Amino acid sequence: MTKAHGWEIPASLLSNLEQSPVDQPVALLLRHSVRDELPPGEAGNQVPITDAGKDIALKLGQKLGARLRSLHSSPLPRCIQTAEALRFGSGVDARIAKSRLLGDPGVYVLDGSLAWRNWETLGHEEVMRHLVAGKDALPGMAQPDEAARFLVQSMLSSADGELGIHVFVTHDVLVTTTVARLQGVQHEPADWPLFLEGALFWRSKLGVHVVYRDSAHLVAPSILVPSSELHR
Repeated sequence: MTKAHGWEIPASLLSNLEQSPVDQPVALLLRHSVRDELPPGEAGNQVPITDAGKDIALKLGQKLGARLRSLHSSPLPRCIQTAEALRFGSGVDARIAKSRLLGDPGVYVLDGSLAWRNWETLGHEEVMRHLVAGKDALPGMAQPDEAARFLVQSMLSSADGELGIHVFVTHDVLVTTTVARLQGVQHEPADWPLFLEGALFWRSKLGVHVVYRDSAHLVAPSILVPSSELHR
């Protein structure tokens, strides 16, 4: 197992990457690498990844190698830094495409100022719980089921036609919510992604595969049709 400064590339991610198909484009929705604690009561958008975070991201890039086909990232610095380390480690000359679907504000947020009040009043854990299992949208936020399907459709469309791994670097909220909504399962805090942990998505004749940790689900492709009501 790859280890640096007490941090590791999550073993489940390495295993799932090894078992992912080589004859299909595969989208990897990946939480950014290791950062320090966020300032209390702040979004901490400018908090970078640490030296250990750069180290394990480089090593994940080495693991991906020539399989890495494209890089997409939330515009926030720690996600860009993670993508840069992946690119350097892989040796692949890939442009990093910034996407606000992945952060700042992300696909689950429609109005950043209004949505931030949810974090201020409810706290991070309760917002995450609502995104994972709530039926209605919180103020300033998209309907979670629609947003999850929209994001996965966008990732798979972006990857379509190019065999290999297409990495989408983002934040824990997006990974947790997207996996829970697509797999139709509850996610408790213990299920939330570690740093540099992510979920894999790919199409086959059977449907859309959603793989996270030791859980694999098959989703009907019809649910991924982008919602006409989710404007981006």
